[in-house]
Amino acid sequence: MSTGARVTLSQAADELGVHYQTAYRWVRRGRLHALKVNGSYEVGVDAIAEVRQWRAAPAAPPSQRRVRSWAPFAGRAHAALASGDETSLGELIADLVEGGVSLGPVCDHVLAPALVAIGDAWAGGKLSIADEHRASAVCERAVARWAPARPGRPRGVAVVCSPTEEGHGLPGLMATAVLREHHWRVHHLGVGVPPDAVQQLVVREGADVVVISVAWPPALPEAARLAERLADPGRRVLLGRPGGTLAQLVAGVGLPL
Repeated sequence: MSTGARVTLSQAADELGVHYQTAYRWVRRGRLHALKVNGSYEVGVDAIAEVRQWRAAPAAPPSQRRVRSWAPFAGRAHAALASGDETSLGELIADLVEGGVSLGPVCDHVLAPALVAIGDAWAGGKLSIADEHRASAVCERAVARWAPARPGRPRGVAVVCSPTEEGHGLPGLMATAVLREHHWRVHHLGVGVPPDAVQQLVVREGADVVVISVAWPPALPEAARLAERLADPGRRVLLGRPGGTLAQLVAGVGLPL
């Protein structure tokens, strides 16, 4: 692009490597300067360069915002998930994280209770299985926006996996996002990877930490066998359990809560 050229907000988001909603939020907050032309935003190359420079600068440790009551936020998350409102859920997470709340507490105190309420509503016949799956998918995509690797030197190497009997991928994704927020290099394997392949990757990548995510109780025996298989004096193996929290994960990795 030549000097003085402008692109659409969607093109600017692509150039900056962020989701459109993130770029739009930056415009609303004055971080990304844009002009509204015929109802659409246009962004100049200078504004894109300024944001690139801002993102490349060393980040100071974020101030930690104290939340007096999580219930209103969990209620808003539940409403967004129940209706499939992906935009509202994404904005809620962004407002908290960008306002100084770490992603772990957001997952533990906002998203987890909302998902439990969704599950209870499905079990009670108030929501269909399609509604429940939609809510999980919406939540997964919202969390995934915060899961990219952070710049800078990593604290160490982590692998996040699940036993083959586990069918829930969202807890592992949350663990990945939180570890990356704390500047770990994370290899996220999702679900369904055979134990042999998990072990080969763990050894090949020289993992310092392995997180085995389990949300379905019947998968625990297989997870325990995998944990035993991956045990090594130079490696921590953390076994997540149904009802466990990301705060416990962070403590197990040895990070400040």
